[in-house]
Amino acid sequence: MAPDPIIPTSESELGDRPETSTGTTRRRFLQGTGGVAGALVLGATAGAGGAYAAPQPGYVLPKGFQGTMSDLKHVVILMQENRSFDHYFGTFPGVRGFNDKQALRFQDGTTVFQQKDRNGNVVTPKADDGTWGNDHGAWGDVDHRKWDLWVQHNGASCMNYHSDAYMGFYHSVAAQYTIADQNFCSEFGPTDPNRKYLWSGTANSETGNTDESNYSRPWITVAEQLQQAGIDWRLYSDNSGNGRQGYLSTWVGDYGDNELKYFKGFDPEGLSADDPKLRPGTGLIWRGNATYYSGMTSPNDDSDENLDAVLKNLRDACRPGAEHPLPAVSWIVAPYGWSEHPDADSLHGERYVKKTLDILQSNPDIWNHTLFILNYDENDGKFDHVLPPWPEPGTAREYTGDYPLGFGPRVPMLLVSPWTRGGYVASEVFDHTSTIKFLEVWATHLGKPFRCPNISDWRRSIAGDLTSALDFAHPQPGPATFPDPRAEQPVSIAATHMKARPLSFHPHATISEDRASGKVTARMTLTGGPKDKALSFQVFPDKYQAFSSTPFTVTARKPREYTWDAKAHDGKYAFSIYSHDGFVRSFAGQVAPAGKTEGGLPRVEVDLLKGERTTHGAQVELTLHNDGTRPVNYTLTAHDYLGGTRKVTVAHGETKVVMWPTRQGYYDVVVTVDTDTTWTQRYAGRIATTGTA
Repeated sequence: MAPDPIIPTSESELGDRPETSTGTTRRRFLQGTGGVAGALVLGATAGAGGAYAAPQPGYVLPKGFQGTMSDLKHVVILMQENRSFDHYFGTFPGVRGFNDKQALRFQDGTTVFQQKDRNGNVVTPKADDGTWGNDHGAWGDVDHRKWDLWVQHNGASCMNYHSDAYMGFYHSVAAQYTIADQNFCSEFGPTDPNRKYLWSGTANSETGNTDESNYSRPWITVAEQLQQAGIDWRLYSDNSGNGRQGYLSTWVGDYGDNELKYFKGFDPEGLSADDPKLRPGTGLIWRGNATYYSGMTSPNDDSDENLDAVLKNLRDACRPGAEHPLPAVSWIVAPYGWSEHPDADSLHGERYVKKTLDILQSNPDIWNHTLFILNYDENDGKFDHVLPPWPEPGTAREYTGDYPLGFGPRVPMLLVSPWTRGGYVASEVFDHTSTIKFLEVWATHLGKPFRCPNISDWRRSIAGDLTSALDFAHPQPGPATFPDPRAEQPVSIAATHMKARPLSFHPHATISEDRASGKVTARMTLTGGPKDKALSFQVFPDKYQAFSSTPFTVTARKPREYTWDAKAHDGKYAFSIYSHDGFVRSFAGQVAPAGKTEGGLPRVEVDLLKGERTTHGAQVELTLHNDGTRPVNYTLTAHDYLGGTRKVTVAHGETKVVMWPTRQGYYDVVVTVDTDTTWTQRYAGRIATTGTA
């Protein structure tokens, strides 16, 4: 069992991230094609990716590839059950996990990792490889969303996470391919509404689990839109069942997770046996596996024979010359015991996923042209520390009454393909509708466009379309080796192995003081990115006001402002702004009365410079002013990443410029002065490394 993570609790305990590896052993691997045992040495530089790292200079396209999206022939989507990102990947190197120094900080100086129970006792993340479920009520104070009621609503076990050894298989897959560490469930709710988002782009304000047996939902699904566009698709599941919930036993059926059975378009009632909807190969209902067989067709246990049986249709589809070959788009739905529902267990889910990857890999023509997407419907009340995007009150189609629908907490997403190979972290904001948006992009490329009408405008602007996570220009095809989950041993992954996927946009925020009115205004902006790209910002008071979130949606064309009335607090202010991928701004101080010039009066202007604007890569430009009559001694300290500590003295009326370094575009610098102990500013985030930002 892995040791519990060291959770930073105060500024003094926040040092550099340790350059260590996760796990300490080598382990045996089973060859992905055919189950041949082999060994993979995980070196300090190659990591778990073995020989597959980022494309090197002189890269040549493999034979049969064009270097465009045209190389993609199949998208295979498997949504599993009820796991949060921190629960599975909080200890994984290179992602925003338990070592996150940009995490939400509470007013008492503790961080989001220190949750209090009803008696005020602090509970922190703890390794535990048992099986347990939690309530879904971690939302708590929905009006303010303080992110501080996890334990009070869900019990101390919600803070548990799985060890590196227990997660050895998934950690190996992530290290070889791409993990998305800003992927959120679509709704802060249970399984069914979140699965509706995956298959249809919305849950139409449904917030609870429901009975799918009546096929009552009237709105169109993505599967129906693919059918209309002439794009082949199919849903693979064991649909043994009794006509209700698709759940005869733990190891057979679909556990009611085939959401297509909720929708009117898949209702078989009254159809004749020769109805086109039921026609093998092309029928809508046949493709959707939307009817039930009577009785069981598979062994009712957790054997390999059962796995072969419940995945038989997928295996048959991947065989050369198959009667019904693997289509362009596939969804896979697991039986309960293989679904990773917490009352089952993760190891069975890892076995199911490995078997799925083995099947895809058994046919090189399929494997080398497939994107496999593994994601999870919701978090099951399990703790995740990252604030999700938050719609402003009144946002169309994102509220039911006063209740905001989403986003919900982070959930894992792994992307396995030749275009995601090499050990990457994708940090654009995604949710379940991102998969739909990717299918839209691909369908347009194929000349068979469709657009899901159910995704709200706000959600479309916030969630990316997955393309930032893929590099079609540099595919790395070929077989892969995956470990046997049953070995339960950690995979050694160097802390520097994972690389950040580039982004074309970045957020920013600065403040100005109006000394006459006593107002402090924070201006939030977004630079670069696709047309209509938006980010969610949240402002929290650090002192003087109740701790609560004020959300803002910011686009490149529509900056937003937050105003603090310092006069209401004897001229004092203290608040922080949080946004995408570790973005933090913290501002505190006291507004000097209008006309005052005695003493030192600090003022800072900040600009974010992309690499082509400097000679040293992406940098933060801090312009230090002094509007007073006495010198101001500034101290700039790296809270994370690069920069060390710098001291700069600025005389009356003088200006000095400091260029602050970044690591892969990431920065985190705290600025203090000697003239006012309450004055501090913090700038953390990531500068765009591609595009026009």
